[in-house]
Amino acid sequence: MIDTYKINVLNRFDIGGNNRFVLIAGPCAIETEEMTMEVASTLKEICEELDIHLIFKSSFDKANRSSVKSPRGVGLERGLQILQRVKTELNLPIVTDVHETWQCAEVAKVADMLQIPAFLSRQTDLLVAAARTGKIVNVKKGQFMAPWDMKNVIDKLQDSGNENILLCERGSCFGYNNLVVDMTGLVEMRSYGFPVVFDATHSVQKPGGQGTSTGGNREMVPYLMRAALAVGVDALFAEVHPDPDHAFSDGPNQLYLSGIKEILQQAIAIDNITKGIPNESGVRNREPRMQDTNTKTKNIKLLLTDVDGVLTDSGMYYSETGDELKKFNAHDGMGLQLIRQKGIKTGIITSENTKLVERRFRKLKLDYLYQGKREGGKLAAVKEICEKEGITLKEVAYIGDDVNCFELLSSVGVAACPADALDTIKNIPGIIQMKRKGGEGCVREFAELIMNQYC
Repeated sequence: MIDTYKINVLNRFDIGGNNRFVLIAGPCAIETEEMTMEVASTLKEICEELDIHLIFKSSFDKANRSSVKSPRGVGLERGLQILQRVKTELNLPIVTDVHETWQCAEVAKVADMLQIPAFLSRQTDLLVAAARTGKIVNVKKGQFMAPWDMKNVIDKLQDSGNENILLCERGSCFGYNNLVVDMTGLVEMRSYGFPVVFDATHSVQKPGGQGTSTGGNREMVPYLMRAALAVGVDALFAEVHPDPDHAFSDGPNQLYLSGIKEILQQAIAIDNITKGIPNESGVRNREPRMQDTNTKTKNIKLLLTDVDGVLTDSGMYYSETGDELKKFNAHDGMGLQLIRQKGIKTGIITSENTKLVERRFRKLKLDYLYQGKREGGKLAAVKEICEKEGITLKEVAYIGDDVNCFELLSSVGVAACPADALDTIKNIPGIIQMKRKGGEGCVREFAELIMNQYC
């Protein structure tokens, strides 16, 4: 089975990497605040019981309607207020649609993921605007597009500086008012390395099938969902409603809230088989939930980094005269400067002892430099710093990549590693894996995470 990049959601869990599927679900449109909170809280309760990570979805505006008279939702301002309440009170990540470029920055203030509707999946300006928010972007493949056409979508997002990409299948046009899902297309899209989402409810849609509204066949949702999981998708998208037959939009293909638990139980059984997840544990290689990271600390006072393989690409360069050279990344340096402006102390902990690192340390004007092997290893050095600062190890963040970092990474409050770290390090419980490799901006990425989540 093809592996994919892991797309991290709020430092809580990953989508992709052959982990348990993530559920993206909620009512198609925000109709009332009361109903939205009811669905969100019920879905959260079910997903916690089944050990499934949930991202709540609902739209503030259904711009693509069959009729001009069809209800569209509560609008941007009110919709974001309601989604913010879901996010704050239920502690759920949020995704919602954007239809125009100007909406992206505003929606990104609340949403953790922006969704590009299928009919807009080729709109370059909208993709660029969504990418530039830095949020995860879930792009629904247009019903008129081939799976390999999504490579151009990926290129547009990457060229705009965003690697947090999800590709979503929602069916392809099959004659008039009908859709069909090509399961081989899921494999094609996944071959590009980004996680694939299967939109189970829109895939049974019959666009415009009821004249002035869209039809659908919700009875087929569980079958398509199980088929997609058997192929090996990374997330499921499902629209869920307490009373679908009276929903603002997409009623015929939305699932009943009362029946979603049984459908998800069936989905887990298929996912276990496809991904080799033991039934007794239910989860393989799961990242810690938010409450796990909260038990460490959210009050980081010291950020430390290794050198070789973290601040550098771990390559060993020598001049003709035998002088050792190292290539540092300017973005990492700026990241350390920015975090110092937040009042967080910074430093370098390395087993090597070179003048190059000392010069880099002095140029960046960091607070601590510990070079060379010492009794007790890197952990002893950091304990010494903690004593000087009057802080605990739980108030320390550290990024390292090799076995000599293992003990320290296992002891600090927030531990991270580059994307190309050794598997021994990646498997440390609770460690955060960066998307960037050593020497390619992973320290900057870690610094930004600390500033966003732990300050």
